[in-house]
Amino acid sequence: MEEQIYDIAVIGAGPAGEKAALEAASAGAKVIIIEKSTQPGGASVITGTIPSKSLRETVKYMMTLAQQDISGINLSLKRPISVKELMHRKDVVVSQRVEDILDTYNRKNVDFIFGAASFLSPGELLVKQSDKKDQVVRAKKTIIAVGTVPYHPPDIEFDGNCILDSDSILSLDKIPDSMAVYGGGVIGCEYASIFALLGVKVHLIDTRGTLLSFLDREISIILADILKQCGINLLLGETYETIKSNRSTVQTVLKSGTRVETSTLLYANGRQGTAEQLNLKNCGLELNSRNQLNVNHNYQTENPNIYAIGDVIGFPSLVSVSNEEGRLAARHAVLKTDVKRVTGDIPYGIYTIPEIGLIGATEQELIENRTPYEKGICLFKDLARGLIIGDRRGLLKLLFHRDTHCVLGVHICGKSATELIHIGQAVMNLGGTIEYFLENVFNFPTLSAAYKVAASDGLRRMKM
Repeated sequence: MEEQIYDIAVIGAGPAGEKAALEAASAGAKVIIIEKSTQPGGASVITGTIPSKSLRETVKYMMTLAQQDISGINLSLKRPISVKELMHRKDVVVSQRVEDILDTYNRKNVDFIFGAASFLSPGELLVKQSDKKDQVVRAKKTIIAVGTVPYHPPDIEFDGNCILDSDSILSLDKIPDSMAVYGGGVIGCEYASIFALLGVKVHLIDTRGTLLSFLDREISIILADILKQCGINLLLGETYETIKSNRSTVQTVLKSGTRVETSTLLYANGRQGTAEQLNLKNCGLELNSRNQLNVNHNYQTENPNIYAIGDVIGFPSLVSVSNEEGRLAARHAVLKTDVKRVTGDIPYGIYTIPEIGLIGATEQELIENRTPYEKGICLFKDLARGLIIGDRRGLLKLLFHRDTHCVLGVHICGKSATELIHIGQAVMNLGGTIEYFLENVFNFPTLSAAYKVAASDGLRRMKM
């Protein structure tokens, strides 16, 4: 029998690898995808994005039922909710997503094997399988999409019970009484808001003095205030001295001398790559100083037949961008279509409670760059839709050029912010001005009308 040589081998079945494999198969390539885990989907599906957002939706639903002040109906829970109940929706969504992924691979004739891949040579991969003998996969081109895992400092003992990372946090057997979250980045803030709304006493610790410092400062302040109102104790500008567990409690000692004792600690301070396990030296590649692979605009590494996409190439490490990187890399690898690396204004969604959506420049960046700008603001409480849903704290901030009126940035905190941001994205990327929002009709009552109100507010400020 003639030995099978694949056109494309994809290492990693997360969002980037999945999209690359399916795009390559659609273009007529013979494709195999290799995944070291026992399920496809990567951290996005199994331990990260989809599970955490599913849990978030469950918590939001519970909170909605409890909002008697909005509905006038008391539907509060009569008993404590169990972790099993809390995680039910997460388990259903993850299971369905895994099934859908495998079904798509079958329909697209993409071969799939579970095992840990490493390079024997640029065109050969050794796949170690736990329940089968090792297998050698040969391919003309390889796309690396291995992603990242939570960072574990060597001086912290992660026991899977009291000290957890962002992957293992969803395996809790009970809702803790108290929790310390070390790391006030996106993941830390999201989980802090989720558990706070479950009645957990949360201490959010971050080394930076400002919460999510990349946000527009006004949005960052609003988020910090909301988290405080939810009962979260913010400890900013703090670094841990020691984090120790006695299997029942965790004591976090900060360098300032502050001591925090909690039932559980979530360490959410960074992720690290896994590419060092690929034996890259066998194909002439090395990781850079950030433990990532360098690529050109076509997502090719120094070896033109080996591509890298997703978190393994660094910023911005977003599922949405990883999907697009997979598509572009596959198109170049199979069709030799010259592509352009994803750059420019990318929308960000942060799934705290409330949500945050952002795109473009912040007000601080415009000031630093001496860009002549104006801002317009709409408070959700001033919208009919905002009143209906009870969002008293939501806000949309529109930044635009004073001379050209071109949209420079949009920043939203509140209900459906991660959806609303795409209206601003479309107008920005098409070179639109704020007149678009004034001259077009928005459905009533909607939160989208916030753009019209914010644009009107901005023009009013210019005349003052």
